Amino acid sequence: MRVSNLISLLLFLAHAAPGQTFFPIPAPLLQQEVALNLATECTIFFEKTGDDTLQLRWKKIEVSHPETWTLDLCDFGLCYIGIPTGGLMNPAVGAEQPYLKLIVQPGETPGAAWLWFRVWEDGNPSNAADVFFSLQTPGVTGAQEPDRLRVRVFPNPTAGWLFLENPGAQPVPATLFDAAGRAAWSGPVLPGEQQALDLSAQPAGIYFLKIKDETVVVQRVH
Repeated sequence: MRVSNLISLLLFLAHAAPGQTFFPIPAPLLQQEVALNLATECTIFFEKTGDDTLQLRWKKIEVSHPETWTLDLCDFGLCYIGIPTGGLMNPAVGAEQPYLKLIVQPGETPGAAWLWFRVWEDGNPSNAADVFFSLQTPGVTGAQEPDRLRVRVFPNPTAGWLFLENPGAQPVPATLFDAAGRAAWSGPVLPGEQQALDLSAQPAGIYFLKIKDETVVVQRVH
């Protein structure tokens, strides 16, 4: 085999090699209570399944929280003041676990926060995971729970059909995302009417229903 052809083959195999598999722990969705007048750490780790070195990038997709709250972010490498749009973590070697960590200081303001990040292997954006933080102070309903919503969502969990019911006087925009952040459905929920979504053809797992400025976690079960 000619040297040039051998080099081309090696480059192709290197490019085509599968990425280092990783998954978020304890789960893609972290629901946590944060204390008033204290700093609370909220961390999602990324477990890798092999011994190869793993380097992750991340970007901020969506952040919602009371204006008076202070949220700072640390990743596996740097701590930031506030939450930047994205970053590159240090390489994780051996049993090291990359992570995203929020340091949340709500002060004296009760409320709830919702944060959505996308994390992927550096140089391999198709090897990605979306993670979510749902945070609330004591006595406050989390952003993902349906009783805060102006639109009723039921049944949840669902084995197929999901119903959205709007008791208000105005249409409410809604979008259903899968765990990878892809929109599975989008449309208005009309006042006084019931919107039926057929999820029977969708894979089982966690979905995120964004209703105006609030989000509810939907579980699709077998």
